[in-house]
Amino acid sequence: MKHKSLRLGFDVSMDKGATLKPLKVQFWSQESNFKKFAPTAPFKYMSDALVGLSLVKLNSYIKSPLATPHLDYSFAVEAWKALDPHVELYERSQKRVRSLQSHLAVVDPKLCAQFEDHFNESFESAMTPWGVDLTALGPLLETFSWFENKMEAPLLYNFGLNFSKPFVEKLHTLYSFLYNLRSLVAVDHNAHIEDASHEGVKVDAITDYLPRAEYVVNDALLYYNFKKFSEPFSGPRTPDPRVEKLFAAPMEKSFQKYSYNAVQLVNNLPKPFMSSLNPVELEEAFYLVQIDWLLGSPAALLFKIREEIFALQNGYEKIFWKDVEPKHHSKPVALHLSCEVTEKMVHGTKAA
Repeated sequence: MKHKSLRLGFDVSMDKGATLKPLKVQFWSQESNFKKFAPTAPFKYMSDALVGLSLVKLNSYIKSPLATPHLDYSFAVEAWKALDPHVELYERSQKRVRSLQSHLAVVDPKLCAQFEDHFNESFESAMTPWGVDLTALGPLLETFSWFENKMEAPLLYNFGLNFSKPFVEKLHTLYSFLYNLRSLVAVDHNAHIEDASHEGVKVDAITDYLPRAEYVVNDALLYYNFKKFSEPFSGPRTPDPRVEKLFAAPMEKSFQKYSYNAVQLVNNLPKPFMSSLNPVELEEAFYLVQIDWLLGSPAALLFKIREEIFALQNGYEKIFWKDVEPKHHSKPVALHLSCEVTEKMVHGTKAA
């Protein structure tokens, strides 16, 4: 019996800068390209395969056999689901996210549906018959801003969002594409430096988006206790309003200014959930809830996609790689990627 396999070939065009900035990803349509660049096994963490596979899922043009003669679409979808670890992490974490959501007010479903429409319209304008124009993803940032304004709440630590199943699948795929695209740039960057321990860049699915989760825990504990002990100032037993003016209001402003993430975390969690825990349990819960939100909520998928698009626009060194000594590239670069995904890789990953 013949085993399935999939040959992926595409170019990543990048602009010069402190770190290379991807501009477009273009699938190969000419047989000569496949002959010139023989397919190899995917990189260790599958970043090249996942960029190609996720773009296959995202781009309706590429489904055509005429556009990509080497493509088995159904196998590409199967391979992406098996090789990308974030989908399974999402499903594990979302059970706990949903249990929290059952105690919270959810965002208006009509508004969520309206956002889906706006998002899809902006996103499709970046898709082309040859791949994706990454510079055309910029308008999605305006769509995010519109949505937050309509919700009157940020995406950060938001547990109240629900979208349709196809849309969540699209968000998973887009995040996979953007995250692994950055991984490809990291691989290329690290291949051209002398000392990876000092000059290398890395990608991390947690600290890239929540870089100081443990510090947020400490601030959240302080803010939670402040709120708990200052509740009488805003309740029916309010004493002298001068006490509110001199103490509670200025403290609240300070927390909002200097501990924004902690304020959002506490304010987005159900009060019964927090009050039911002792101090040690609460400290652990504040940390775990952040990770569950990041790995298992629709809001975090949007949050991470927005961060990746910001970085595409402004340069990865401005958002993710701030501490690394930049290497200036004086001219544009194109990466030529050619890899083969086999049935053994896919089913072997599932079995593991």
